[in-house]
Amino acid sequence: MNEAAERHDLKILGTSSSVGGVFKDVKVTGECTFRGDVDCLKLAQTGEVAVEGDLRAQHIKMTGECKVKGRVDAASLRGQGQLTAGGGLRIEEIRLTGGIIVTGDCEAEQVELTGILEVSGLFNAEKLDLVLFGPCKADTVGGGRISIKRSRSSALLRPGMSKNMSFTARLIEGDRIELQHTQAQTVRGGSVVIGAGCEIETVEYRDLLEVHKSSTVRNTVKI
Repeated sequence: MNEAAERHDLKILGTSSSVGGVFKDVKVTGECTFRGDVDCLKLAQTGEVAVEGDLRAQHIKMTGECKVKGRVDAASLRGQGQLTAGGGLRIEEIRLTGGIIVTGDCEAEQVELTGILEVSGLFNAEKLDLVLFGPCKADTVGGGRISIKRSRSSALLRPGMSKNMSFTARLIEGDRIELQHTQAQTVRGGSVVIGAGCEIETVEYRDLLEVHKSSTVRNTVKI
């Protein structure tokens, strides 16, 4: 009997709790607290989910909030809401409107995130498209193509609110980098475009460097 056949579905409606375990598809509509690890093929949630252990899933589709005390491992994450991981995160593909908050490192292949990102360690993605909709930060960002921009709808916010929509990092390193409203100690890459509203201590580049007139770059080094 294969692994998928040994698993069973779990459906939660309303407010409930579970000891956790190994499942096929987990569907939560409402609120659910899992007291241990959760290993499933698919997690679909509308509402609030709390996992007191690790979360492992092939696919996560969320509308709401998911808080995991341990580590999150998945193939894909899609939806709207906020995912919090207390022990690191590895997801191959992320398409989310909302927020991702990670204690530790975060690894991904492709990321399309509109909202807020907070990573205490390394955020590594082959392709990162981050649209800022609030204060964001990471210690280190590494990857192939990195794009960090402010949401176009920021012009509709109350005066002064858009000032908080910025990204802060110690180091940003990639092959192709395009930044807006970013503060960093070091930016290192092949092609580097520093757009509006940036404050960078040092930019190290191999092929191309462009700096917007509203931004500050204190040191530039061609490597």
